[in-house]
Parts: sequence; C-alpha cells; structure tokens
Amino acid sequence: MATAEVHDLKVYQLAMRAGEAVWSLTAGWDWLAKQTVGLQWIRSADSIATSISEGHARCSAKEGARFYADALGHLSQTQTWLEKVVARKLVPDAAARELSQNLDTLRRLLSNHTETFDPPSFNNPASKTSRGGSIHLLPLEEFFHPQSSDWNA
Repeated sequence: MATAEVHDLKVYQLAMRAGEAVWSLTAGWDWLAKQTVGLQWIRSADSIATSISEGHARCSAKEGARFYADALGHLSQTQTWLEKVVARKLVPDAAARELSQNLDTLRRLLSNHTETFDPPSFNNPASKTSRGGSIHLLPLEEFFHPQSSDWNA
C-alpha cells in the first residue's frame, strides 16, 4: 500500500501553518498574556501537526486514527483559545477571522482525512497490517528461526 510522506499531506501543511500563525500572533504579547493564554494556545496549535505526524507513522489504522482524533481535539482547543483571545482583544479582528477560517478548513480536511486514514506500509517481514487494523503474524517458528541469513544484519 503506497502512502505519501506526512510533509506531502495538505492537512499536515495547514496544521503547520496554523501553529506558525498562532506563534506569530502571540510574539508581541505582554508577559501576563503570554504566560496565561499564549503558551497554552501555542501548545494546542502545535499539537495538531505533531499528532498528525505521529498518527501518520503508525502501522495500524486503529492506532493511527487515535492520533488523528487527538489532532481534532487539539484543533478544538486551538479554536477555543482563539475565542478567548478575541474576547480579551489580544489579536486584531481581521487576523482572528482569517485564522478562524483557516482552522475551519483544517477541521474539514482533518475530519475527511481521519475517515479515510490509511497508515503507511513498512514492509515488516514479521507482520503485515490489514486495512482493518488487525495484525497477521507469521508462525512463531519463523520468528525464532528465520529463513534468511541476513536476520541479524
């Protein structure tokens, strides 16, 4: 099964941009705003992309989908922090509207991507992963007594 690199995924690229946008918006804040709202907003926004990356690297669909669900949770947190930031007048309205639209787009893409999640194939000789997420192991004898001479290479 062929899978794109995580950096090639539009959902990952948008998540990375969202994290950078939040970072840029918080850069000039005073100490109190940075320490209370800013750090948590940055962490939640950055966690979207990191969860996508981690989910993309998983071998089973079930395990990968869990990280994509986490990414959706981080996206919800990021949107909640955006609401708090707007209410506290910490960012210009135009920047908040633009980020909100980008986060909505990211939510749609991430939801669609989660529904069609297909983990990468690692061509592991000891196991094969089906699309359903179950692992089909080789017979135990083959695991302990490999056929090839390059087992320990």
